[in-house]
Amino acid sequence: MNDDGTLLRLDGIQKWFGDNHVLRGIDLSIVPKEVVVIIGPSGSGKSTLLRTINLLEEPTEGKVFFNGVELTDIRTNLNEARTHMGMVFQQFNLFPHLTAIGNITLALIKVLGLSKEEAMERGREQLGHVGLAEREDSYPSQLSGGQQQRVAIARALAMRPTMMLFDEVTSALDPELVNEVLQVMKNLASEGMTMAVVTHEMGFAREVGTRLLFMDDGVVVEEGKPTEVFAAPKHERTQAFLSQVL
Repeated sequence: MNDDGTLLRLDGIQKWFGDNHVLRGIDLSIVPKEVVVIIGPSGSGKSTLLRTINLLEEPTEGKVFFNGVELTDIRTNLNEARTHMGMVFQQFNLFPHLTAIGNITLALIKVLGLSKEEAMERGREQLGHVGLAEREDSYPSQLSGGQQQRVAIARALAMRPTMMLFDEVTSALDPELVNEVLQVMKNLASEGMTMAVVTHEMGFAREVGTRLLFMDDGVVVEEGKPTEVFAAPKHERTQAFLSQVL
């Protein structure tokens, strides 16, 4: 942890893509067991912010601290640091030629250096965790979108991360498959996993989030407890956005 008890701290994050100023001076701290939900219109910088946390996007300016280590310091071993942050994307990114268990164990063996037996044990444990114990030998093409996304979550969890990042993980799913993925995320939150979640699922944000960030045009316009922000948004941009999605 950082000296102030936070697990993650972003200081003055600016991000430019050419002339496009995507993040405009973001400061954010997350403490262990928090579930921070980030909402906002398309193009507001939500996903870029999330990808900055593990430096998949390098900030143009500013610093990122995770677990007491400055990730933006060029001397930091980023690959090692990233093993403590699980990330799940909108696209499942599963290898089509590997089974569910094969997708999960690959990084455990190649990155963490576990034996095949240890990796299989950990992989089976996490498939059970996401309700797919009986599908370990299934290939991605034999799984529904929701099941594939749950395999992707199990793959991230098998690394035993300190924090999980979820980037619109249900937006590519058919509506009837969304709840099975959200249920896995709800379970993780109830187990005390620290999470940062970019989502359009307002019910999930209200029910599971401990803090809500509303972003627009590269800044955090408003933040607070989800129930309070939903019930009485203070900023007119928040009001306008929530009036369209709630």
